Amino acid sequence: MTFTELAPRRVIVRSIRFGMLALTAALALGMLAPSSGVGQPKMPEPFTFPQGKDSSGPVTFDHAKHREAGNDKCTACHVKVFKFKKGETGPLTMAKMKAGEQCGTCHNGKTQVGTKVVFTVDDKANCERCHRK
Repeated sequence: MTFTELAPRRVIVRSIRFGMLALTAALALGMLAPSSGVGQPKMPEPFTFPQGKDSSGPVTFDHAKHREAGNDKCTACHVKVFKFKKGETGPLTMAKMKAGEQCGTCHNGKTQVGTKVVFTVDDKANCERCHRK
């Protein structure tokens, strides 16, 4: 049997009123905060891609740096450019990036984030911005 079958209607109404009163009191006392309804996923820790065969060094990707630069939505890269799970996108290659794929989708010297134009992966002067020894 359900609650509505067991309890008289006035008990149900009282329970609902009490619940609304308790919720209102909790909000007023700051015990609860209103939510925008949109959950913020936890940002992953920085992770390092191992140095490739012809690479100048390993690359550590930091989501926080991209967010601080003004790319504050996960959907800017996921799932249009990269899958959510590390390794599901396939190997990252400079050839793909220079062709405008993977990191090169935005790092093309044309894309603007905030007030800045994003650096290009196609310029050797920018190698050390990602590849660290």
